Amino acid sequence: MNIIQVSDPRVLILAEGDSPGAVSHAAGHLFEDFVGRLLERYGYSEPRTDNLRVTARGIELDLQVRHKLTGHPAIVECKAYSNAVAAEQVAAFYGKLSVARFNEPDTQGFFVALPRLTGEATEQSKHIMNRDLRFKSLIAQDVVDALTELGVVVPPPRDLGVTSDPAVVVSEHGVYSAVIELEPLQRTGLRVLAWGTQPVPDPVKKLLTAHQDYGGGLPVHDVASEFASVAARPRSADAEPLIVTVAGSTEDFEYQLPASPRFFIGRQNLVAELSSLIDQRTRVIVLNAQSGWGKSSLALKLRQLVEDLKGHAMIVDSRTASPGNYLTAVLRRAALESQSGGLLKLRGENSWATLGSSLRSISSAEWAEERGPLVVFFDQFENVFRDAVLTRDFRDLALGVRETAGRLIIGFAWKTDLVGWTEGHPYQLRDEIRANANVLTLAPLGAREVETLLRRLEKRIGQKLLPDLRQRLREYSGGLPWLVKKLASHLIREIDSGATQERLLADALNVQNLFEADLAELQPTEQEALRFVARFAPVAASEVMERASAPIVQSLIDRRLIVQVGERLDTYWDIFRDFLTTGRVPIEDSYILRQSPRAVARLLAAVAERDGDAGVPEVAEALNTSENAIFNLARELRLLGVTAYEPNRVRFPEDLWNAADRENAVRRRVATALRRHRAFSAFVRLAERADSSLSFAEYARELPSTFPAVSVAATTWLVYARAFVLWFEYAGLVTTIGQVAMLAAEGDHSEAPKMFGVRPPIRTRGVFPQRPPGPSIALLRRIASGCQVGGKPTELGRTDALRDLLLLGAVEFTAEGSFRLVRPELIRDGELDQSCLRTMIEAKKGCKAALELIEEDSAANPATVGEVICKAHGAEWASGTVHSTGKHLRAWARLAGIRTRSRPPRGDDGSASSLQLDFNSLQD
Repeated sequence: MNIIQVSDPRVLILAEGDSPGAVSHAAGHLFEDFVGRLLERYGYSEPRTDNLRVTARGIELDLQVRHKLTGHPAIVECKAYSNAVAAEQVAAFYGKLSVARFNEPDTQGFFVALPRLTGEATEQSKHIMNRDLRFKSLIAQDVVDALTELGVVVPPPRDLGVTSDPAVVVSEHGVYSAVIELEPLQRTGLRVLAWGTQPVPDPVKKLLTAHQDYGGGLPVHDVASEFASVAARPRSADAEPLIVTVAGSTEDFEYQLPASPRFFIGRQNLVAELSSLIDQRTRVIVLNAQSGWGKSSLALKLRQLVEDLKGHAMIVDSRTASPGNYLTAVLRRAALESQSGGLLKLRGENSWATLGSSLRSISSAEWAEERGPLVVFFDQFENVFRDAVLTRDFRDLALGVRETAGRLIIGFAWKTDLVGWTEGHPYQLRDEIRANANVLTLAPLGAREVETLLRRLEKRIGQKLLPDLRQRLREYSGGLPWLVKKLASHLIREIDSGATQERLLADALNVQNLFEADLAELQPTEQEALRFVARFAPVAASEVMERASAPIVQSLIDRRLIVQVGERLDTYWDIFRDFLTTGRVPIEDSYILRQSPRAVARLLAAVAERDGDAGVPEVAEALNTSENAIFNLARELRLLGVTAYEPNRVRFPEDLWNAADRENAVRRRVATALRRHRAFSAFVRLAERADSSLSFAEYARELPSTFPAVSVAATTWLVYARAFVLWFEYAGLVTTIGQVAMLAAEGDHSEAPKMFGVRPPIRTRGVFPQRPPGPSIALLRRIASGCQVGGKPTELGRTDALRDLLLLGAVEFTAEGSFRLVRPELIRDGELDQSCLRTMIEAKKGCKAALELIEEDSAANPATVGEVICKAHGAEWASGTVHSTGKHLRAWARLAGIRTRSRPPRGDDGSASSLQLDFNSLQD
């Protein structure tokens, strides 16, 4: 015999069925029958099945039996997995055995682990068996030995030559033996050789051929019934799997490819962690991030780190992976390349027939001293999750590499923004990979890293970036590497063709526009082919050629809209693929608003006075400020789409300027822009978590993670938070009370401030009432009598009194700079109209209910009245604020003709008490 046992013997449970579910059901019961018959051969009665499960991991079987001679009970737990059984499974079974012995102390325990136990589980099992003679663990080799002893398994009838991976095949047609015949030089599988105590039937051969995990589709031959000299044909070149390695970019802004190490930027912490994992000989590494966040670039950086240590790294594009012999081919190529580089030396008996024998071949190799590891890294791994069988193979690789010697490291990178993980992907297998790996999660690029890219962009175009353009690139990119490079590449191309930065800033900084521009250049037939590739990517090139002609496909490749990955085609980027299939880009706007609506309103008023189109110098002079200040104010309006971008001018778009209700048209435009902004998404997320209200300070603490590419002081984030919230309020998306903001009811703009028209020089946001009515009514009488009350704060004298009148809507600010009555009937001949005043008070939020409460109970205390107004605003006030608000409203209610009275204090018995002075006490 010349059998090279480079892996443990395996027990293959092969069942037939019309569907995967039927096959699993049949395999479970076949395994149950096999174990039962095996136990019967050792004197145990027919077993009783407690549990039988067929899962993604394999078959799990729990039995109870009694020995026919001694009558002692035994519990049996069998695990038939495609990978080694872990130590926690042994511990769980021994705990179950210990509980069973509470009732029957002589209970025997058998733990059957196929194909074997992990190293840790083996040590644990030996430790238990040395101290407990009634516990026994069995692995595949023990089962094969028992079957051989019983004559169920027999030696092969002739010399089989160079073989590997011995196995026992259990089927409904009988039990047979099998090995894989190897090609003498390549050491890869040629065919499966099978034999038994009787000829191997055709159904068993078919099942063995279809078993991708063992023979990978190799033909099956019966050793006993077929002529010994029949030569097996080696696999054709077409049958060999296609292995594509990941290539890096050749320049900074080549966004179609991941960044090569020479163009790699930042990620110091991740690089340091990778270096540490390499030094620690970590077995499995996983990189997780969303699409375009730099997983592939970091994988290429990992290769450089390994090569610096004189190791070898192979970064594989997983999009060409397929069930069968793909993994063995990848491991074989990586090992041979490492051997050529002097990293290791394979032993003569190596085998690449199965995953197990491939791992054992690398493990048993002679490794050069003071050299780095061998890293095999699988990029674009999310594509593997489409196939549960293939995912299980990779899961077995991740678990198997932990049980091998040598310096082999396996890595994976997959994106985490897939939809339908649980329903559409083998998430349990994915989680097993991740649970047995060191997981590194990538975040977007930081402010310093984005700044480095922008400086390189300036060097590439040979000119300084405009401040507005520079800030827009920084903010809009959100630190996403692909988006920075996409925008930068567009800028380079346009500037090289003669475009100006001003024009690019106006037209080309929306990534959806860029994608739409890409599509606009295509003919309908090209768009159809592109969308077909996006829908089924990565799709075989031959399949695409059936839908589109060769020139059309070639034109898409030449435009770099699709890329070739071996014999498959894919879109140049995941985000572009999502855009083609859904019609939208899953990225929110991310610019920062710095000026409040109140500050910007000054500019709006000045431009409106000039028929909606004004030059920057003209407006600067009118507002008595600098042109740079006008530029900063206009920036917010341009970002929100309220004004058009034109150099040195501020102009309203025609649709806004000619709108019947200009204020509402602008408000709708701003609301639309803010709803798709990540700052508003962050606010909604936090507000919902905090019962719909949020302080400015809490919101400010969230903004640094929302804008990772922006680095400013904590106090500046508070300024930005306030500006955002005030814009949200103007758009009718939130309401504010003091320093607290809350989500507004949909379509409720009643409390939203305005930007058009004449604005008073006093801040009028807040709750009515804020002060006692006396000073306000006195001032109201002065205004009604014709006295001119100036508009400048220094001339007002009684700002607080005027604020309540403005909140009430009793007065308004005139273009001449003074105040006048809104409703002249409010005061006639110096007398206050109570009915008119009550109507105006009831229009304020919470006040109508509060007035009704006072009417029902004229002695309602201020705290109770104030609480009604507080709840109407959805606010949380201090008790003092609640009390003072209620006290002021009671005073306004009296002016509106509602009677109020004070509630007399109560005695201890609840009756009204009268305070009497004890004169007798004064006589002393």
